[in-house]
Formats: sequence, C-alpha cells, structure tokens
Amino acid sequence: MAGGETWIIRGGRVIDPATGRDEIADVLIANGRVEGIGQAIGPPSASVLEARGKVVAPGLVDVHVHLREPGFEHKETIRTGAAAAVAGGFTTVCAMPNTRPVIDRPERVADLLARAQGAACRVLPIGAATVEHENRKFTDFVALRDAGCVAITDDAFPLQRSEDMTAALVRAAEADLPFIAHCEMKGLSAGGAVDASAARYAPGATTQATLAEAAAVRLWAAAYERAAAQASRPPRLHLAHVSSALGVEAVRSLKATGALVTAETAPHYLTLDSSALAQFGADAKMNPPLRSPVDVAAVREAILNGTIDLIATDHAPHSPGEKALPLEEAPFGVIGLETSLAVCLSELVVGCGSGLHVCGPDAPPADGGRRCRRPLQRQTDSHPPTV
Repeated sequence: MAGGETWIIRGGRVIDPATGRDEIADVLIANGRVEGIGQAIGPPSASVLEARGKVVAPGLVDVHVHLREPGFEHKETIRTGAAAAVAGGFTTVCAMPNTRPVIDRPERVADLLARAQGAACRVLPIGAATVEHENRKFTDFVALRDAGCVAITDDAFPLQRSEDMTAALVRAAEADLPFIAHCEMKGLSAGGAVDASAARYAPGATTQATLAEAAAVRLWAAAYERAAAQASRPPRLHLAHVSSALGVEAVRSLKATGALVTAETAPHYLTLDSSALAQFGADAKMNPPLRSPVDVAAVREAILNGTIDLIATDHAPHSPGEKALPLEEAPFGVIGLETSLAVCLSELVVGCGSGLHVCGPDAPPADGGRRCRRPLQRQTDSHPPTV
C-alpha cells in the first residue's frame, strides 16, 4: 500500500488487544494511517483488499529473535530476517545479542542499529549481560540502555550462580530495564542434544534432564527475592522459552509471590514434542529441546490460564549445511518468524487434536472442544510488551 493511497481492508476479523476489539469489520487506511473501523466505510474510489476469512490486526511484536548479523550472515542477515518477520505479520522484533561481535557495548549497539536502517520492520536491540558472553564480568547496563537496548539478557549463555543472578537483576532494575533469563542449569542439561523423553526417537543421542529448566527458574526466584530487597525499584524479570511442565509449575510458584515476572514460550513447544526428531532429525534440534507430550499439554494450558504471558518465536536460523550435520554436531535452533502466527492460529484457534479450542469468548466450542477462557490475544504494536 503506497503512503498516499486510500485502501479498505474489507470483511476481516479485526482484532486489537489494546481496545478489546474482536469483530468482523472493514478497516479504512488513508495516507498510511488507520482512519476508521466499521461496517461499509470508506469512499467508493478507495482500493479494496478483501479479507474475508482472515484476521486483521496491528503488527505483531516478537520479543525473542536471533537475526545473526553481524558475524553469521551465512545463516541470515538483518534484511532477510526483517523480510521474514513482515511476511509473518511482525512489524517489530527484538534482536538477541549473540552475534559476532557480541552486542555488549554501546558502539556495537550503534552498529546494529545502523545495519537495521531500511529494514522492513523495526529492530530493537537487546544487550548482553556479560562481556563477550563469558559470564565473568557484567556489561554496563545503563550504557547499553542509553545506546538503544530495550532489555538485557543471558540468552544462550545462562548465568549459573545465584549471586550473579541477583547482581544482574539489581543492575537491570537500576537501569530500568527488564532482564530476560535463559533458564537452564548446565549441570543438569549436561550439553545434551535432546530431552530425556527423546531417547527412543534419537537412539544414542546425549540427553538433557527436563529438570534443568525448573531448577533454574527456582534459582532465579531466590535471586529475585534478594534483588528486590537491594534495588531502588522492583526488578523486572522475563523468563524465556518456557518448555516443560516442571518449568510451568516453577513459573506459577514464582508469580504467586507477587514478583514482577513474565514468561514466554515458543510455537514449537506448543505444537511439537520430542517424537518430531524421528521425522525431522536435526531440524527439530533446539534449546530448550522438544519435550514430552505431557510437557506440550502443560505449556498449552499455561497459555490459557495466564501462567505464560506471551508467545515469542526464538527464531534461530542456520544454514542448510549446518542442519544437515549429524544430530550431535548440528547447531540448536529453528526458524519461526514466517510461520509463528499461522501455526498458532491453526493449532490453538482453528482447532487441534488435543481438543483445546481457543476461539474468543462468544464463539461456541468446535469439534467437541471446550470454550476458551479468554479472548485470543497476541503481542502487537498497539499492545506493546509489558516486560
């Protein structure tokens, strides 16, 4: 749509979490802005885009994306990643810092933002918690914030000591930034390629103990309590890619304390279990790994009851050659920007084999499923991240 044109997006299901709108309506766009929402609106001269049977919503926000540039352009670039985001309905993505060089100082933030100029969507940087991801020395959280970072994270390089977690939360609170925690106790995950439930689907593969996630959440809970007593303002903790029933229960317990905590999961943890390894091999290798069907059911239920607050893709592309390596050697990661919304609508809204049917408060259950407990919601640019 050219900026000066007038368009009508006609007959779609218009969903806007910021206003609670969920209805079949037309959307009038003029001069690049939404000018009206209603029935049979707009001038006869307007161009028309038929949207019957489709969802019309504000651009989505993905708070967890690995864009790979700088340093790993053979996997993906900011340009191609942003194009994938827009194709999937995302207009803002938050870029994780595990690039080469690491986004751990202001000049590297500036370089990332310069590279993102002209990208098809907004790219918001997330800063690394420790210098060069070495978990030895903290970065300057305030300087990273002033350079443009919207959060700090240890993603892919999880902190292991409770005192470091406490210090990270205090520093993030003083910088007025959320801290995004990768919850994995390395002593329990032990470098395994797959979850313990996958042993029969990937014979001979090294395995991770599912408890690795929940144990880390509990350690972050203890750290949060200490940090809240030390910081001048309450810390904001966001728990990345929750993937297990034990992890869900630990998140629920932490939230019950009143801590300012949010949690995410990813589409693959809602739709795939470890049996996918038998069909897809290394393409189904990710970290956290795909878990058991019991874990998938628990994560789905956690989305419904609010224990998990949002869905983020954890989009992590690799080259075909890397993913063609044997399972133990292939890197962790799966793409998701182009497919996240479609997968979630297909599996969680239209219907799925588990009988779960998320449909909006006034729609009847379908195919014997149960009525959903709250309206369909996705993170959007009109309903910004709360972390």
